[in-house]
Amino acid sequence: MVEILVPSTLIELTAEIQQVLSVAKRNGFATNEVMLGVSSTSQFKISFADNRLVVGTDLIEPLDRFGDIFLDYMTRHDFVQVPHERNSVSLGIIEGEHSFDIWHHPLNDEVRAFSYPNKPFEQAQHQHHLSWVITLLALQFPIEDCLSVARAAMHVSRETWPVDYACFPRPVLEDKRLGIKSLWLSQFEPNRVTHLNFAYLNKHQLGLYPVVDSSEWIERLLKLGVKTIQLRIKDPDQADLEAQIQRSIDLGKQYNGQVFINDYWQLALKYGAFGVHLGQEDIEYANLSLIEQAGIRLGLSTHGYFELLRISQINPSYIALGHIFPTTTKTMPSKPQGLVRLALYQRLIKTIPYHQEFGYPTVAIGGIDLDTAPLVWDCGVSSLAVVRAITLATQPKQVLLGFRTIMQRNVRVDSMGQGVDHVI
Repeated sequence: MVEILVPSTLIELTAEIQQVLSVAKRNGFATNEVMLGVSSTSQFKISFADNRLVVGTDLIEPLDRFGDIFLDYMTRHDFVQVPHERNSVSLGIIEGEHSFDIWHHPLNDEVRAFSYPNKPFEQAQHQHHLSWVITLLALQFPIEDCLSVARAAMHVSRETWPVDYACFPRPVLEDKRLGIKSLWLSQFEPNRVTHLNFAYLNKHQLGLYPVVDSSEWIERLLKLGVKTIQLRIKDPDQADLEAQIQRSIDLGKQYNGQVFINDYWQLALKYGAFGVHLGQEDIEYANLSLIEQAGIRLGLSTHGYFELLRISQINPSYIALGHIFPTTTKTMPSKPQGLVRLALYQRLIKTIPYHQEFGYPTVAIGGIDLDTAPLVWDCGVSSLAVVRAITLATQPKQVLLGFRTIMQRNVRVDSMGQGVDHVI
C-alpha cells in the first residue's frame, strides 16, 4: 500500500493526481494500491511499506525547503547559479532557445540535467507537471525518470501516457558550467558525438540471446543453432581471459554467429569481434570512437527512461532493457523493471530513429525463463537474453526449443508489412 498526502493548500491537485493515476492504470500499473489523502503540512508525503518520501515545492507558501526533494518552479535562477542544495530540482531554467531541468543524483550527488525547447509554462501547467512527478514517485520511479516522463507529459493529452520520442527531453551529456562531464566525450571533436552511428543490427536476426561465461558454452550453443551469444566473464584477472575471448570470437566467425564480448572492448577490437556489450558505467572508460570506426556492433544496458534517453544519443547497435525480474547473476543498483515498464520503454523506442528506420533492436534481460518468456516477448522486444535458463539446464537443447516455440508463436510484421522470421 502507498499513501500520498497532498498539502491542504494545494488540495486541488488531488483531482490532478487522480487523473494521472487513471492514466497509469490504463497502462497497466497497479494503482489500486495507491491511496490519496490531505496533509496539514506544506509538503507532499508519500508513504511506502518500508519508508517515506517528503517532497516540497515553491508552489506552496510559505516555502519549506526541508525534505527529500524540493521542486523549484517559480524562482528564476541564472543558468550558472542554480541552487546547489542536494535536494533541490530547478525546473525550467532558460538558456537561449532551450530550457533545462537540473538536479543532483540522490546517491552520488552528481549534477544531472535535461534540455528541451524553450516554452514558458503557466501556473496550471506547473501544477500538472507536479501531479505527474508526485504520481511517478508514488509508483517508485527514480527522480530522473519522473522528470523525463513528467516533462514529456506536458506535450500530450491528459488521457495519454507519453511514448513519442519527440516529446521527451534530452539528457545533457556534458556542460562544464554545471559540472556535467562524460569522460568518453573527450575522444571527440565538439558535436562529434551527435554523429556517432554504430553498425546496423537486424532486429529480426537477433533471436535468443544467451549470456555465458566460457568459450566452451559459446561453441556448444553455436553448434545447437544459436546465432547471437554474449561472452560475459566477470573476473578480469581470470588466467585465460584473453584466450577465452579470442576463441569465442573465432568460433563466432567459424559458425557465422553474432558473438558479443561483454566489457573487454580492447580485446574485442584486437581479435575483430562481431560486437561489444557495455554497461552504463563502462561507457565512461571505453573508446567509443575506435569501436565505431572498427565497424563493431555496440550494445548498451539501460535501467529506465533517463539512461535510455541518454544512450539513444550515442546511436548504439541495440539497447538492452533490464533487469526485468529479480536476478542473482549480477548485483544490480536498480529495482526490477517489470513488464509494465518494459512495454512502455519498448513503445518509446519504436519512435526513435534507427539508421533508415524507426526502433532500435531491443534485448530484454534479467530473470527470464521459459515460464516468464511469453509475457516478456509479448511486450514487443526484439530478443530475450537468458543466463541461468540455459547454463543451469540439464537439457539445454530442449530449453532452446522451448524458447524457439515462444519466440515464433507470433509472426512479427516488418516496416514493409511482410511477415518476418526470428532466428534462434
